[in-house]
Amino acid sequence: MATRQYEVVAHAIAENILQGHFGIGSKLPPERATAGQYAVSRSTVRRAWRELEAMGYIMWSDQSTPIVVRPPQWPQRVERSAAGRLAYDTSPTFLGDLMQAAVSSARYNFEIGMPDPDLLPIQDFQQILRELFSYPSREVFGYSPTLGLERVRRAIVEEFIMRRGFAVPPANVLVTAGSLQGLDLLTRLWVRRGDVIVTESPTFAGALHVFRSHGAEVIGIPIDASGIRVDVLESSLRTIQPRFVYVQPVGQNPTGVTMSRERQAQLMAWAKKSGVPLVEDDAYGFLAETGAPPLSADAVGVPIVYLNTFSKILAPGIRVGFLTAPSDLIRQLVSLKQLSDLHTGTLSQLVAEGWLRQGRVDAHIQRARTVYGARLKTVSKVLKSVSELTPFAEPSHGFYVFAQLPAGISAQRLHNRASERDILFAPGEPFSPHGDFSQWIRLAVSAQPTAQIETGIRRLARLIDDLL
Repeated sequence: MATRQYEVVAHAIAENILQGHFGIGSKLPPERATAGQYAVSRSTVRRAWRELEAMGYIMWSDQSTPIVVRPPQWPQRVERSAAGRLAYDTSPTFLGDLMQAAVSSARYNFEIGMPDPDLLPIQDFQQILRELFSYPSREVFGYSPTLGLERVRRAIVEEFIMRRGFAVPPANVLVTAGSLQGLDLLTRLWVRRGDVIVTESPTFAGALHVFRSHGAEVIGIPIDASGIRVDVLESSLRTIQPRFVYVQPVGQNPTGVTMSRERQAQLMAWAKKSGVPLVEDDAYGFLAETGAPPLSADAVGVPIVYLNTFSKILAPGIRVGFLTAPSDLIRQLVSLKQLSDLHTGTLSQLVAEGWLRQGRVDAHIQRARTVYGARLKTVSKVLKSVSELTPFAEPSHGFYVFAQLPAGISAQRLHNRASERDILFAPGEPFSPHGDFSQWIRLAVSAQPTAQIETGIRRLARLIDDLL
C-alpha cells in the first residue's frame, strides 16, 4: 500500500521530535507554515497532527497549536476515545493544576477552594476512628452496597439534608465519591454526543469538564447579582430542549452569588412548565445564613436532582458526597456506579456518618460561616481600595470572589507571573461555557487568614500595575 501524504508528514515531524528539534512542552509550527514546509494542504497537516496525537507524540485540540508531550510509550498507534478527545476542550491541565495547588507551599494561595485546615474537627475524627477500629474489620474495611450503607444514608437525611430544609427517604439517596461523581453519573445516563446542557455563565469548571467529556453542547446563561437570568433562559430555549439545567443557587462557584428568592421562584416555575430537569449543586449551601434555602426545599411538581458534598463543609479528602433523586433514577445511577467503583469507600462513609451523629454539626457550621464570612468582608474591603480588580459581586458567604482585570491584561499571563511571586489564583476562562472570562480571575479565600488575604491581594494589584 502506498504511503499517504499525511503519514509522510507525520513521520517527518516524529523524526524531528525524536531527534530533539522539538522539545517536550514546545509548540509545533503553525498549520499554515507546516503546510508550506511540506508542500501539502492544511487539511493534510491536520490529519498528520491527528496521527501524531494518536501515537502519543503531541497533545492537540482543534482550537490550538499542537504541543509536544513525549515520544510514544506504546509500540503502536492508540486512538484516543471520544471522551478523552473532548476532555481537552476545557483546558486539560486546569483541574490537575487545582489539585496540585492544594498541596502548594505558596504563601498567598487563592487558587483552590477548600476548607480552612484549622476548622477540621481533628479530635472528632480521632474519636470516630478509634471507635471504628474497635469494630470487626469486616464491617469497617469490607464492601458496602453501591447505594451506600443504610446507616450512612439515614444519617445524611436526618443530620444533613433536613438541615437544608427538606427531607427524602434514605432509599432516594445515593452516596458518591464527591459530588462531581454524581454529576458524571447523571451525564453518562442522560447525555449523548450533541445533546444540550444548560449552565450558568460562568459556572463550576469541573462540571464543564464532565459535560464536554460526554460530547454535550453547553449553553451558558448569564448570571447577575441575583443569580441566573431566567428571562434569558426562557428566550434562549424556546426552540431547544436541553437534557437538564445545572445550577448552583447558593454561594455560586466562581462568583459567590446567591440566587434571590424571586429568581428561584421564576426558575422553578419555568422548570415545572417546561419539564426540563434541574440539577442543583448545593456544595456551599450550609455556609449561607438562614434565608438561602435550596431549590429542592420547594420542589413540588419540579423534576430536580440534588447534589451535595462533605468536601466544602468538612474535609475534601474523605471524598464523600451524595445525590437525591426519584427511585427509578436512583436505580439506574446505581447500575452505572457499579461499573466504575462498585461503591464509595466504606471507611470514608463511616467517618462521615460518625461526624454527623456526634451532635456538633450546628456548632461546626456556625463557626465556618463566621470564619469565611469575615474573610469575604476582608476581600471586599481590599478590593474597594484598589482599582486593578473589579469584583463581579460582593458575596457574603461561600469561598470565592470573581474579579475582572484591567483591559489588556490576560488572566493566564498574570497567573504565570504571579505564581513566580508566591501568589496563586484560578484564571477565569475555564469557568466559561463559551470561552469568555479570559480577563477574570477567581480568588478562593476560604483557607487563607485575613492578614494574608489583604497582603496577597495588594501584592497582586501591584503586579497588575507592573503589567499595564
